[in-house]
Amino acid sequence: MNQSSSSLSESKQSKRLFFALWPDEKVVQAIQQQAMPYFTGCKGNILKPSNWHITLAYFGASDAVMQACLEAQALKVKSTPFEVTLSLCGYWPKPKVAWLAPAVIPEPLKQLAFDLQHAIQVCGYTPETRDYLPHVSLVRKAKQAPAKMRTQAIPWQVNQFCLVESKSSAQGVEYVVLKRWDFL
Repeated sequence: MNQSSSSLSESKQSKRLFFALWPDEKVVQAIQQQAMPYFTGCKGNILKPSNWHITLAYFGASDAVMQACLEAQALKVKSTPFEVTLSLCGYWPKPKVAWLAPAVIPEPLKQLAFDLQHAIQVCGYTPETRDYLPHVSLVRKAKQAPAKMRTQAIPWQVNQFCLVESKSSAQGVEYVVLKRWDFL
C-alpha cells in the first residue's frame, strides 16, 4: 500500500470519541472505599475503576479528520481549576444505570461543558437539549438503586479535561485517554 492509500484508510477508520473529566488515583480510591459499598447490591455490571469518568460531551463515530477538528476546538476552551464534590448516589431505571454525582453542580463545570459543546459544533456536534447532569456511571444493567442515596463527600480537584476513545472488545468496553488539556 502506498503512503497516500495508507493515509486515506487511516482517516476513514472510525473511533467513538468523547470529552470527559478523568479522576486521579486519589478520587478513584475514595469512590472505591466510600461509595462502592452502596452499589454492590445493584445487581448489574460494575464498571472497572479505569473507566470511571464524567462525560462533558459525547461525539461518537469519528475519523482522523474529525478527531483533528475536535482537538483544535478543544484548544479554544479555557477554564480554571475547580472542585467537584461527589456525594449523591442515584439510579436511572430506563437505561439501568447506577451512578455517583455531585449534589450541587459547580458553575465552572456547567460552563466548561457548555463552552466545550458549543466549540465543537463546527465539527458536526449537536449540543444536548436536556439539562447537563454530570455523573460517574458505576453500574450498568443495574436491577435496583444503590443502598443509600448519599455517601460521604468525595472531593475531586479538577484541573484538566480529556479526549477519550471508547473501544469495544470481547472483554467489554475500555476507555482510552487520547489527549489532555490542562486548565490555566
